[in-house]
Amino acid sequence: MGLPNVLKNDFFRNVFALFKGNAIAQAITLVSIPILTRIYTPEEFGMIALFVSMVNVFAIAATGGYDLSIVLPKRNGEAFHILVGSLLIAFTLGLICFIVVWIFFTPLTGMFPDSSYKSIIWLLPLAVFLTGSHRSIYCWFNRKRAYSFMGNNRVVQNAAQTGVRLYRNGFSNGSWGLVAGYISGLALAWSMLAVQLFRKESWRLKYISFKSIQRVLREHKNFPLFLMPMGILNTFSVNLLVFGLSIITTSTTVGHYERATRVISFPLALISSSFGSVFFEKMNRTPNRKRFYLLSYFGNLALAVVILFPIAFWGEAIFAFVLGSDWRIAGKIARVIIPLTAFSYATECISTTFSVIKKNQLLLIWQVVYLMLALGWLIGAKNMDIYFTLSIFSIGGSFLYAALALIGYLEIKKSITIDR
Repeated sequence: MGLPNVLKNDFFRNVFALFKGNAIAQAITLVSIPILTRIYTPEEFGMIALFVSMVNVFAIAATGGYDLSIVLPKRNGEAFHILVGSLLIAFTLGLICFIVVWIFFTPLTGMFPDSSYKSIIWLLPLAVFLTGSHRSIYCWFNRKRAYSFMGNNRVVQNAAQTGVRLYRNGFSNGSWGLVAGYISGLALAWSMLAVQLFRKESWRLKYISFKSIQRVLREHKNFPLFLMPMGILNTFSVNLLVFGLSIITTSTTVGHYERATRVISFPLALISSSFGSVFFEKMNRTPNRKRFYLLSYFGNLALAVVILFPIAFWGEAIFAFVLGSDWRIAGKIARVIIPLTAFSYATECISTTFSVIKKNQLLLIWQVVYLMLALGWLIGAKNMDIYFTLSIFSIGGSFLYAALALIGYLEIKKSITIDR
């Protein structure tokens, strides 16, 4: 495909439209990383990593798994009913989360080594609601192909988050500075989406009925039954090392791991956040799913290998130069987890295929197997060298993600055969 044809292709134009905004957003984060690592300690990054990981896990349940189903209905009215239903679920889960924090305040705060989390933990329900509802509204704008607006939303979120975090002297300790930036960026991005949604779609509210909401949610029950548990397990698996390392080692090590994953995932996240959104919509309507799937997977895998190549050989030196001399350990950890990062990225880019072909149960089964094996290894290796533990975790995870990609391809072939 020549360059002129690529530029005319609606898929690539949509990816590029979303990519522009995400590129600016990620550039803001990129510029701030060497500054933040010099004003916050690895221990502070480790403590906030645990809080954010908890939010990410709970936020999956906050959508009921219905956020991805918003792009599927042919009629906008039906999709809007799903959106309203998912927002009601997010509000309900946020309220439940508040009650849980209230009842189990002592054991929850006991998970954090810093006393400041006795105050920070009360932000957990708000963060869960904002994250879950933000995802649902974001998917609505994905359905409407408002890719430039979606990209701008990422810019606002990253800019607000970074701006607050840079004002380190305005907070009593680093933990508060990091979490305040996280909440501020999330709240501002949510407000931007909510205002635009109300301006464009508020007229639909007079046609909303709870009976219709219940009907469309039942029609898409495959998502909460399979996709939501899978999403929770997947997010837990992605953050498993944060939880595991928080138990078996120090917050400082967790902080090094968090920065390592953040830095090496940075360029890939820039691409996947743009590619993944458009891929789901395109896969839902392309006539040649098999070819599109293969090109997407192997193209992204090759891209990951090229991007991560320098880290594989000069990880410690790069991290020490960019982040500061205190972060050489993060560079060594980054080298170890490169295989897992590359294969998980490539598979993540095409994982929504299971939703398109309505085989979310396979994704759930795979996720359970992955989590059981990963947990088993971390428990068994808790007294071993941390780098050896991470190496085996990385290699084993790579094989499992490759297996998932193969399963997806075989299921696409099977669905094509059935359709014929």
